[in-house]
Amino acid sequence: MSRPCYDVTMLLASLLSFAMPALAAPPTVTVSITLPAQAQQAGLDSTQLEQALTDAIGQQLHTADLQPYMDEMANANVLSAKGLGVDYASDMQRFEVGGGIGTAVNGAGFALTSGQGLPETGFALQIGVMAGLNLGIASPKDSALRRIRIYLNGMSATTQRDPFSAEFLNYGGHLQLQLVKGGDKDDGVRWGGMDLTTGYEFSSYILTLQQGLPVTTDNLTWNATGNMTLTANAQSIPLELSTNLHIFVVTGFIGVGGDYNLSGSSNATIGISGPITLSYNGQDSNVGAASATVSQDGSASTLTPRVFAGAQVDIVMVKVYGQLNVTLDKSVGGHVGVRVAF
Repeated sequence: MSRPCYDVTMLLASLLSFAMPALAAPPTVTVSITLPAQAQQAGLDSTQLEQALTDAIGQQLHTADLQPYMDEMANANVLSAKGLGVDYASDMQRFEVGGGIGTAVNGAGFALTSGQGLPETGFALQIGVMAGLNLGIASPKDSALRRIRIYLNGMSATTQRDPFSAEFLNYGGHLQLQLVKGGDKDDGVRWGGMDLTTGYEFSSYILTLQQGLPVTTDNLTWNATGNMTLTANAQSIPLELSTNLHIFVVTGFIGVGGDYNLSGSSNATIGISGPITLSYNGQDSNVGAASATVSQDGSASTLTPRVFAGAQVDIVMVKVYGQLNVTLDKSVGGHVGVRVAF
């Protein structure tokens, strides 16, 4: 009996296709326009209008640059919750509670707002509440336990930013060790010493299309409806070194650190379509239809070095603060909040 003959090339191709992840399908944008006779006689060209609308869709929905855009979304999400769950300025001696709101962008400089519609660059929003405890709460003032603080934070909610809904989730825990003791808590002017902070942080930001998304150009309006979801998730371990200076009722703080991102990913799924309207001679005419089908993944940097700084105003036990975070991967984030520390 003869032995079976195997096609080595086909076998290797099968093994490679099994071992390698499937590549994302390229974005598909289809625009079809049929102009009324009056518009054609006036010199309007359907091919030029189709190209103009295709370009507008590519710019507004980022179908022309979706891979780098999704990387920006992933990197912005990593930074969005940094500092919301830990305190660098209050020198907590017992416990504290608080909350804040912040945003982060990637690739947009210091423009920390997203505008309307789909963000122009990577963007993420987080709102968080936190609680902290000094492990030396029941120990003498000179106890080593007074130098150890733990923090927990987390929050989930949905906000509206037409035509999208925005859902965010963050949670984590931090351990803060005072490496070098600063001045006495009762001193009007004092250096706060040197703190080392680490922990675990999770953040998620999801944009979902809730209503029609109009795209306009050259008197054309595409009224797109369907499914469109952008998701970013991240898990990271921060390591930070910080210090602060307290001057009566104002405290400034500054620090350096890095985030090791256990995971940092994003995904875009788009399946939308709708009619095209031409505004011409004071009339609106339905001249065709367009559709966009997209599936694309993105990823964040594995290691993110950053610096941060902020200021806090003390009103007895109430602390009103603001913080700015800047990374080497072109991400900028900031948040403001209120804490009550004892």
